[in-house]
Amino acid sequence: MPRPLCWLPVLDNRPGPKYLRIADALAEDVQSGRLQPSARLPTHRELAWALGITVGTVSRAYAEAERRGLVVGEVGRGSYVRAGGRSPATMDMPELGGDNLIEMGINRPPAHLAADAFAAALLDLSRSNELSELINYSAHTGQWRHRVAGAAWIARDGFDVSPEQVLVTSGAQHAIAASLMAFTVPGDTVLVEALTWSGLRAAAALLHLNLRAVEMDDEGIVPDALAAAQRATGARLLYTMPTVHNPTTAVQSEDRRRAIAALARQADLTIIEDDVHGFLQADAPPPLAAFARERTIFVTGASKSVSPALRVGFTALPDNRLGRFSAAARANNWMAPPLMGEIMARWIRDGTAAELAERIRADSAQRQSVAREMLSGQCYRATDSSFHIWLCLPDRWRPGEFIEAMRERGVSVTPPDLFVPGRAEAPRWVRVALSATRTFDELRRGLSIVRDLLNRDPVPVLAVA
Repeated sequence: MPRPLCWLPVLDNRPGPKYLRIADALAEDVQSGRLQPSARLPTHRELAWALGITVGTVSRAYAEAERRGLVVGEVGRGSYVRAGGRSPATMDMPELGGDNLIEMGINRPPAHLAADAFAAALLDLSRSNELSELINYSAHTGQWRHRVAGAAWIARDGFDVSPEQVLVTSGAQHAIAASLMAFTVPGDTVLVEALTWSGLRAAAALLHLNLRAVEMDDEGIVPDALAAAQRATGARLLYTMPTVHNPTTAVQSEDRRRAIAALARQADLTIIEDDVHGFLQADAPPPLAAFARERTIFVTGASKSVSPALRVGFTALPDNRLGRFSAAARANNWMAPPLMGEIMARWIRDGTAAELAERIRADSAQRQSVAREMLSGQCYRATDSSFHIWLCLPDRWRPGEFIEAMRERGVSVTPPDLFVPGRAEAPRWVRVALSATRTFDELRRGLSIVRDLLNRDPVPVLAVA
């Protein structure tokens, strides 16, 4: 008789084909905690027997779960819940564990830095004659004065665009999702760095897009590898983060950006340039968009550079891609909240936004200084003011074991699995966010736990007979 299963999905009252019902049930059990990180799943044959379905159906279900970033299959070992145990819907947003958890899993600027500016702005708006206009429906492209302010904000990065080419979005993630909707169809391939932002993975999974990983070096995406991947796949879309890449913190040189722009032009690639962390690198070269203006969708937002609560972004597009993007953004979200657009526009005009961005960058630089002091001699990558470090683990530590050991000690960090497109093996690195801790003392406590664990051996897990 078959052995009892470690997990059995509940499929009653679920719509759709059986393989999707299994994948949906697995997602719910991962999110609820019923399936723990690194938990082993039943074999294809075991689950097929238990549910009275074919092995092929289970194989499709596991493949769908893997595409969503929920599980990983290891040859000879079976299928396991990915370390971190989160679905793509929460990939970049680790659970907040209350007062006892030191949060080093999420990249976010300290919210208190903008509190006084918000209070003043909301008080001023409450007395404004424009308030009734700002709490009503508005043009889906954004109000004109907000687009003018957006063009001025983008120009700070060294990329001059006209307000006609700037659309206001509900943050950068809205813009990236709209870009994927506008310039792909289900089944298309999107080229990405070998490690890529988890939110992009989540959006691609929902839109049934295939992500093709392109080799990276210390500067980011490698031009020759990009050219080879494009020829092999016929892809027409590239997503990239040239400045303070997440998670590796790589910054492309100007020569590298020019080379990628030339390749994109030759292969007729549309580029989505994610610049949400660009403000953290004061001496960064001009954006990639400056070298491929006619084919680049340049995306930036306020939630990293000004405040997490300000869900407004600016997207600059060439004229020949403006219409399709605009239609997708409207279908996806209709409009960005005008009230948020007005706050950001006012702050851009009076210099508050630039001041807040500088305060966030200075705070991040201080935190990096603490990391250099606390982790001296350890292997990691960072820039002088990036929100996080990309930490290399010693050979004795597997990422899943390290993450679980950190959580047992009250610290949350981000597993590498969340940044791996496709089925590639996750590297022996973890992302450690410095910006989310509430105080510098808490940051030092968290980093001391990181340092202590790096110098220890994993506790062996004994099999139960």
